[in-house]
Amino acid sequence: MNAGLYVHLPYCASRCGYCAFAVTTDGSTRGAYLDALAREIDLVAAEARDQRFDTVYLGGGTPSLLPPSDIAGLLDRIRGAFDVAAGSEVTLEANPEDVTAARRDAWMAAGVTRVSVGVQSLSDRELAAVGRRHDAARAREALALLAGRVPSLSGDLILGLPEQTAGSFRASARALAESGVDHVSVYLLEADKSKALEEDRREHPERYPDDDAQAALWLELSEELRRRGFEHYEISNWARPGRASRHNRKYWERTPTLGLGLSAHELWRERRRANVASLPAYLERLGTGERPVALDREVGAEERESERIVLGLRLVDGVARDEVESWIARRGDARLREDWEAWREAGLLRQTADRVALTERGGLVSNDILCRFL
Repeated sequence: MNAGLYVHLPYCASRCGYCAFAVTTDGSTRGAYLDALAREIDLVAAEARDQRFDTVYLGGGTPSLLPPSDIAGLLDRIRGAFDVAAGSEVTLEANPEDVTAARRDAWMAAGVTRVSVGVQSLSDRELAAVGRRHDAARAREALALLAGRVPSLSGDLILGLPEQTAGSFRASARALAESGVDHVSVYLLEADKSKALEEDRREHPERYPDDDAQAALWLELSEELRRRGFEHYEISNWARPGRASRHNRKYWERTPTLGLGLSAHELWRERRRANVASLPAYLERLGTGERPVALDREVGAEERESERIVLGLRLVDGVARDEVESWIARRGDARLREDWEAWREAGLLRQTADRVALTERGGLVSNDILCRFL
């Protein structure tokens, strides 16, 4: 089974209002960070000599903010240290304001095969409300520069933004679907991850679509994308046939993945590990030749089974029915058994002779269902 490799590049030109990731807007340490990342690559490669990789994901942060020469050098370093298969999926996250024809061509020359664009909205009011640096016109221009010119193109939207209406979300979704992307990700705004947004939503709820409106728009979006030839393959993700994110599927299927860079997480040989989230600590630890791990623990048999159910139910394929039934029986949780039947009768679960999966409506309450298996 081929593994995946995630690399975190934490540099951003500015921090968006909803961001909860490990990022920095101070670019003065970028050179030192890339040097430290190169040392981490060499350290980690030693324990992955017998493993082939077929996905590489450059996330952040804003990877597209780096000069293309740095992206090319990083990918060369990765290919020199790891056994990266021919035809691998190599994803680069990009913000619209960074996309130019010259950068696009340089990314392709460096081996990038998939670009994921953080569109978030195609409404200027919504973009301004959360501090995005691009406007709707720049996002459309970026998508036009990439569509049909990169092997695979993905675009992100956020549902629940301040100033968002049903009409504005529909317009954003329709424009993104018509832009030439072959993959769409839609995430719910997590206002609780930002103190400013959380307070604003509490004080000005009229600026935000309520939960019922978001649920209706989510179901409407899924049906619209299906009509346009997209398959809903994971709760938050739709793709044209053959264009699902190979790297992200590894997380949901518990395929081994390595994580490099600040705050990166990984599952490797049934151990979950995470790097430190402090940039100075990351640089210091690697400066002494030590891998900057903050968490390192074995995943036991019961936890593995729980994860297979929780992560597997995020996928439209679902999980093996006997695995779920065995889990419920062993736990001896009568209430969970009753709830499971109630969810099925309410149309939140789709069950066949050998598989069980969430329905579209079930996806809307997936957190309430999935947390019962943790």
